Amino acid sequence: MAIKLDRRTVLRGIGGTVLALPLLEAMTGRKTARSANPTIPKRYILCFGGQSLGADNDPIHNMYVPTTIGANYDLKVALAPLANHNNIKNEITVVSGLKIPTAYDNGGVIPAGGRADDFHINSLSPLLSGTSTSDGRIHGPTSDQLVADAIGSGTTFKSLVYRVQASWYLDQSAPYGRDVISYRMNGSTLTGIPSTVSPRAAFDSLFVGFTPVDPAEAARREFMLRQRKSVLDLVSAKTEKLLPKLGTSDRQRVQRHLDEVRDLERRISAIAPDGGGACQLLGDPGQDPAVGGNQTVNGGTGFDVNAGYSNEEARATMLVDLLHMAITCDLTRVGTLQFTMAQSHMNMYPLIGIPYDLHEIGHSSHGTMGVSQGIAWHMKHFARLVAKFRDTPEDIGTMLDNTVIVMVHEGGHGYDPSAAKTYSSHCTENMACLIAGRVGGLKPGRHVVAAGMHPANVLITAMNAVGVSTNTLGQVNGTIPALTS
Repeated sequence: MAIKLDRRTVLRGIGGTVLALPLLEAMTGRKTARSANPTIPKRYILCFGGQSLGADNDPIHNMYVPTTIGANYDLKVALAPLANHNNIKNEITVVSGLKIPTAYDNGGVIPAGGRADDFHINSLSPLLSGTSTSDGRIHGPTSDQLVADAIGSGTTFKSLVYRVQASWYLDQSAPYGRDVISYRMNGSTLTGIPSTVSPRAAFDSLFVGFTPVDPAEAARREFMLRQRKSVLDLVSAKTEKLLPKLGTSDRQRVQRHLDEVRDLERRISAIAPDGGGACQLLGDPGQDPAVGGNQTVNGGTGFDVNAGYSNEEARATMLVDLLHMAITCDLTRVGTLQFTMAQSHMNMYPLIGIPYDLHEIGHSSHGTMGVSQGIAWHMKHFARLVAKFRDTPEDIGTMLDNTVIVMVHEGGHGYDPSAAKTYSSHCTENMACLIAGRVGGLKPGRHVVAAGMHPANVLITAMNAVGVSTNTLGQVNGTIPALTS
């Protein structure tokens, strides 16, 4: 027969050790739901890659979207790095079937959340802010800044905006806004936020004045860790007497609570004595890699494999580390990480051995395979970012339990109305993106087909997950329920 317990019931063990119990039905007389710790902050990170998913004249739309729908999805070339970091794909959901509508789809009229035919200058506004455009400008605040307004005011930095690609790298043109993906409202004026490109500057802004753990304090912690005993072991006798007296639901709840305490003890025991906690001073990154010179051609004959590159490999590694630590230290709760600019002219030869810039691979004979190898470089660093949050303990879980990380791409693959081309990289059909994290009920590790949905629907779902109560981003409405069910 189940018993009635007081709400303040605890288990007392050897030496006066006390273990509090969770709220049980036996304490309230009614069923209770387990809730998350409300004091833990939620975080939002948006990542961007400046390339479409497929190449011109290649009937293969992408080597990105898994064949398998649901859990245990397969990894094609573009997403192959998600097998790294102890199979980090288990924390990442692939969302496919997305589309930004065009004037061509709507009888010449630009639809809500859509774009005019000129791909490169008109894709960013609907992708990042959910607002339509025909003039190449972004016309609404982006999701990261809307989230920053909601959850970022109490931190040192309301948001951080980083970019890996150091320069435009092409003599005959300029970015014209393709280097900016974060916009906020200053009163009634929409303002683009320039990215921090220098890892040196990012480090200095975050950690100048940062004080590491005092050596004496570190020694005291080491002593305490060596002396620590398991709370569960000290109250084991009381636990064995209590469990048989509880009802089935309460017994399961107590057992889950004990398992979580045991897991927490294991993880605490694994922390190095002088670690100073998860928030700590990173090593000085030194001076930034030199900025490479511009190209005169986009690829192929005459392409200078030594230009158009500023060691973005090292820059990506450093900026991932800095963004993770800034959020771990609660210096910010919102981050934007632009790996490459839209229509990126970054030299890919040092990274994947193809003598073209990232954008021009999509117009080359290397086809969708070459494009996918370029995307895979982005995925290597995205996977590492997600893994760092998964591997940082927090409360009874990890930081990834309270974080959403989204990766979007400039385009998809399909029909280009401006060129009347059936298989084109200048297209916003057949788009896909990634979303990681468990905050707000997100269910990671799956392939979800959201046929005909807008990429902004993914961003709205991510915004909801961190507590931003909205059903709208710009002119796009609705979430993708399959991401939380």
